[in-house]
Amino acid sequence: MYDNMNSDGKQIEIGEVDDNLNIVLSEMIQDFEEKLYAVRIQLKSYINQLEIKEQEKFKKEQAKDNRNLFSPIYSEDKEEDNEIENLKIEISKLRQQEDYIGKRIYALNYAIQCINRYSDSIKNIEEKGRRRINDQGLSILEAQEIERQRIARDLHDTTVQNLTSMVHKAELCIKLIDIDTIRAKLELHTMSNTLKSVINDMRGIIYNLKPMTIEDLGLTVTVQRYANKLMDLNNIDIFVEANEEPEEILQVIKVTVFRVIQEACTNILKHANASVIDIKILYEEDYLRITVKDNGKGFNSDIFLLNNSEQTSSFGLSIMRERISLLSGSLEIQSEKGKGTTIIINVPLTKQEEEKNE
Repeated sequence: MYDNMNSDGKQIEIGEVDDNLNIVLSEMIQDFEEKLYAVRIQLKSYINQLEIKEQEKFKKEQAKDNRNLFSPIYSEDKEEDNEIENLKIEISKLRQQEDYIGKRIYALNYAIQCINRYSDSIKNIEEKGRRRINDQGLSILEAQEIERQRIARDLHDTTVQNLTSMVHKAELCIKLIDIDTIRAKLELHTMSNTLKSVINDMRGIIYNLKPMTIEDLGLTVTVQRYANKLMDLNNIDIFVEANEEPEEILQVIKVTVFRVIQEACTNILKHANASVIDIKILYEEDYLRITVKDNGKGFNSDIFLLNNSEQTSSFGLSIMRERISLLSGSLEIQSEKGKGTTIIINVPLTKQEEEKNE
């Protein structure tokens, strides 16, 4: 927010600046109105004097029809004409002054209106900004809650069930160890395999929470390995292209961008019915550009912009946009029905060295 300094050297908010300006301008208007009142009183007095002088002159002109122009009265008439002319000059000056003051009052009133409109617009912008921040905050909280539910579901459907099964098998082995040693060994072998499955499941959950390869090998390799994993599990071809990756990119940028690529690929697999995904990663000096393109069925991107229908996929796209906006980046979606979808992501690069210097 714009702020200013008062006479004590303290910062004052824009609302206080507006109030102070309104007070000063109102005082100026009051001064001008007082001057205008005095001018109008003087103007009225001069107009009355002029009317009296002109009436007196008119009566004298009627009375002197039979008098000689060179009589002593002529010099008095001349002096009277000068007084009338002087009054007209003064009245003209006062009218000009009245017009000048009136324009100043109008300008000051207009300035107050402009300041009030500007102040209202700033307040509206701030209110919209607060609403947007609140909306973003709600979206992030909602995304976090969905992620927690997914992790809880994964743990319940795989890890918890496997561990419960192992408890039962362990109890069975305790009973069989003295009765049927061979059966007990087979159950222990089964438990060993189950433990390996649980370990693999836990590694998958941990990897989804924080891909270790990003820290060790970088974003490009992590995306490539993720693409290979998707191709092994799904009937789809994924091509990853990238130029040389800088080493000093912040980890939070890499992780966030990887999450968005994951979400994009998940949406494609669930909704697009595509056979090919092209992922292009372009590292520039000041920004990172990601393009994720598929040859699927596509959708009407206007519907996404209006947040209408297709709630599941559009929610995923909204979460992607929120993630990128937190990095001060942009996310553009280009799609038409029957022509696939292209997602273009631009993120400004904040490097580790710059952050340390700051």
